[in-house]
Amino acid sequence: MKCFQNGWQTFCTVTKCCCCVPIRKGVVIFGYFNLVLSLLSFPLLIFLLVEELMGEPVRDYSKSRYVPLIHLPMTIFFVLVDVVMTIILLVGAHKKKIILLKVYLYFGLVFQSVTFCMDLIYFDYREYIENSVYFFFLGLNLYLLFLVYNTLKVINEKRDVQYVTYQENGHFI
Repeated sequence: MKCFQNGWQTFCTVTKCCCCVPIRKGVVIFGYFNLVLSLLSFPLLIFLLVEELMGEPVRDYSKSRYVPLIHLPMTIFFVLVDVVMTIILLVGAHKKKIILLKVYLYFGLVFQSVTFCMDLIYFDYREYIENSVYFFFLGLNLYLLFLVYNTLKVINEKRDVQYVTYQENGHFI
C-alpha cells in the first residue's frame, strides 16, 4: 500500500486485493461474490414479502404492520439495482473499460449513501442477526468500491507509461 498526497488530502492506493491477489482480479472475485450474495438474498426477500402480505391482519395500528410493506419492496428494488450495477462492474473489470468502472464507482457511492440513509429509518436494534448481515454487506460493498477506485488508479498509471523502442544505432522507431 502506498499513499499519495493530493493537496491537503492523502489517499491510500493498493495494487493487491487482500494482500495477495492482483487488484483487477480481486475486483472480479469480489464482484462475483457480491453478485452471488445479492442473487441469494433475492428469494429470501420475496419470501419475507409474501409472508407479510399473507400474514394475519393486525387490528392495533400502534404496532404498524405497514412498515415491512414499505421497507421490503424498497429493499428488493435496491437488491435488483445492485445486481444490475454489479453486472456493469464485472463487464468493466473483465474488459478494462474505464467508463464502466467509473459509472459503478460514482453510482455505488451515491447508492450506498442512499440505502444506508433509508435503512437507518427502519433500523431495529433488536434484530442482531439481520443487523450483522446488513453491516457485512455494507462492509463488502464499501471494500469493493475501494478496490474499484484503486483499479482505476492502477489502469490510469499503466496508461500513462509509454514504452519507446529504439534501434541499435540509437535512433527511435
